Amino acid sequence: MIVLFFLFFLYFNFAYSSEFPSINGCFCEGGIITGLISDDDQLKINNEKIMIFENGRFIYAFGRKSKNFIKLDINGEIKEFSVKKKKYKVENIKGLPRNKVEPSKKEIERIFIDRNLIKKAKEIGSKKKLFGKKFILPAEGRLSGVYGSQRILNSKPRSPHAGIDIAAKEGTQVVAPSSGIIKIVSKNMFFTGNTIIMDHGLGLISIFAHLKEISIKQGEYVQQGQKIGTIGMTGRATGPHLHWGVYLEKKSVDPFALVNFELD
Repeated sequence: MIVLFFLFFLYFNFAYSSEFPSINGCFCEGGIITGLISDDDQLKINNEKIMIFENGRFIYAFGRKSKNFIKLDINGEIKEFSVKKKKYKVENIKGLPRNKVEPSKKEIERIFIDRNLIKKAKEIGSKKKLFGKKFILPAEGRLSGVYGSQRILNSKPRSPHAGIDIAAKEGTQVVAPSSGIIKIVSKNMFFTGNTIIMDHGLGLISIFAHLKEISIKQGEYVQQGQKIGTIGMTGRATGPHLHWGVYLEKKSVDPFALVNFELD
């Protein structure tokens, strides 16, 4: 009887594992995962109901800080995955204009308008998957800022860095890291300067900041590798560089989690 129970236990777990969907991406802080299940399935991750897009596509971001493990629950069938933790650097940035660190009342009003625009851009746009298997870096240059680092600006602690910085000469080409629709083109934003926000679908967006020139228009569909602008130093910048930030709705994503891992 015990042997029969043991064999049944093995069979049940083998069958369960074979039915569990394949998931691509990085199970890591700042990472993102995506996969396919049936349109009729119910998915919860850590007891949070996850939206299922057309053709059964789901997507999930871990954010900068995550638990050591997450539980995926599909129709009551649960599987646990470990989440790789990261160590974050402390970045000291000095020499910024005082008003870029301690804005005036009038400038705060302008910042509020900019933030509302970005907040709206983070809302789900296209419900189709527009991005491909792997992202590419949007520019060539020196990595001058990393995701998740604690930033100290003119000796004043600020929010963690939600993206990466690529330093290069002004005018260096910036290309689309993956395909998508240009959601916002905005010039001279207080912090980010000349800014592009691209919708990659399923709530995933890219923000490109501090641009010198912008080569595309709002609403335009762009393909991976297509030129969208050039590196500049507009907004809050001490030198020419590109800030590339990625968000899945409100959660920030490490761009290298998209460059180094496939999201089929």
